[in-house]
Parts: sequence; structure tokens; C-alpha cells
Amino acid sequence: MAFGPMMKLTTDKGLSVELASFARDNLAVFVEGFALGTVTQYLSAHRAQTIETEQAWYDEMIKNKTSLNWGIWVMDGDKRQLIGNTALTEITKDHVHYATSGIVIADKKYWGQGIASACHRARTWYAFENLGLHRIKSAVIHGNAASWRALEKCGYELVYTERNEEFVNGKLRHMDCLECLNPADWAWRQWWGDDRPPRKSLEARKRAQAAVDWARQNVTLE
Repeated sequence: MAFGPMMKLTTDKGLSVELASFARDNLAVFVEGFALGTVTQYLSAHRAQTIETEQAWYDEMIKNKTSLNWGIWVMDGDKRQLIGNTALTEITKDHVHYATSGIVIADKKYWGQGIASACHRARTWYAFENLGLHRIKSAVIHGNAASWRALEKCGYELVYTERNEEFVNGKLRHMDCLECLNPADWAWRQWWGDDRPPRKSLEARKRAQAAVDWARQNVTLE
């Protein structure tokens, strides 16, 4: 269950992207990216990595039976370049099905090009329409505005805030804990039951539905 199936998509800016598995020999991009404080400052571990630590992470990741990972590959003609990864972790299928999402673009050259937003939408579509999840959780450290916007656009909304969760750039930072709910009628009814969804959740549902609709049109499941 280490890797999810390949998905091909085109971003709003016309970049061809593949979400696909990657090999132990492909880890150099993470070592190079995590050597930069601007890449790791909003991650839970403020540490540079070595090829040995990344290989140890890889070995654990491929044995994990409750997560799905995808490498983020950018296609440029015949060239295929790994720039980061995205994942659904802690996949739980009890009476409510949920997971936690995460993403990192380790190669800074590809920041600000809409890749994270497109990957969020593809991953959300897969989680809801292929895994049947009710809910996806995520979290963002204050100051990481780009990540907040990308998640919000995909249908995530604020649930609560953990105060003073990290120390970044000389100050304590809070962490916003977010959720994205499956907008499909069956999942929506099961999640809310007899409760009336608040307005912010209804607005988030529209964004989540738009993300799923976008993925239906722009993502090819191989």
C-alpha cells in the first residue's frame, strides 16, 4: 500500500505532471531540498537530511500499510523530473473513513506554479471517489500562506488552532488544523447526520466539489 496508482494531469498553467511511484535511487531531490531552511522551516522537522536518512524513511514508507504516497514528477518533453511528493497517511476505515494529507515541493524552482494546488485536487478526488473517504485532515503552520491558500481552494476549512506549535524565524507560530469533507451526498449525509452544517462548511463543500469536478476533467487515472 506504499504507492498510489499513477495519475496524469495538466496544471492550470499548462505544466504536465505525473503523480507516480519513485525508487530508492530517486531521493537526491529531497536531500537537496531539505538542505534549505526555506524548504524545511514550516515542516515538523527543521533538519537537513542525508541520503542515508532519506533511504531509512523510504524503507519505512514502503512498508506502511495505512498510507499512499505519490512522487510529483514534472514532464518537459522527454525529460521526467521528480520535484517532491504528496501522500495520504493514517488511512482509517472504521465507522468513518478518513486520512491525513501532506505535500512537499522540494525543488524550489517549481514553487508558485500551481503544482501543489493541482496535486491537492487530484489527491482529493482519488481519496473521495476511489477510497470512499469521508474526511481528509491537514495542518498548516502560521506564516505558510501559500499552503493555506492551496488547501482552502481545494475545499479545506479551519477546524481549530493549536497555539504555539512551532518556533519559526524567531517567533512562536500557531498551527491551523484543517479538514476537507467529501462533498458527495451520501458522505455528506453520513458525516452530518441530524446536525445542520454551518455556513463555512457549506461554502467549503462548494470548493471541494469544484476540486473534484476539476479532477474529473483534468486527471487521468492510469
